[in-house]
Amino acid sequence: MSKRRLAVHGAAVAALTLAAVLLPAVGAHAAPPADSCTQNWSISSGEGYANGKWCNYNSKVVGTVHDTKADGRCPYVRGSLSNGGHVDSDWAGGKGKSRAITLYAPSGTHITGLSMRYIGC
Repeated sequence: MSKRRLAVHGAAVAALTLAAVLLPAVGAHAAPPADSCTQNWSISSGEGYANGKWCNYNSKVVGTVHDTKADGRCPYVRGSLSNGGHVDSDWAGGKGKSRAITLYAPSGTHITGLSMRYIGC
């Protein structure tokens, strides 16, 4: 092999090695960003209470809903949306029962307020 061919071959190997180091692996995914949950909230009604945090510029609400009465009514949280709609949490059923909740606003909207509601259970 001539010196020129060795130089070209060496440059090609160096370029491929550099590309392998700098480019992410195929199929590698970036970790999702962590939630930013900064503001506390708390609401109550005759059927129970709920509390938690506002997250991600009011696009997500996390917390817990608690049933405080044996009255056949199971409380849940309703999130009012900026587009006039709403999203509902799961409900807590039976006196003394609690349930972790997460409400998500659909893309392009945000949650503007929270209220307690109940279902017969």
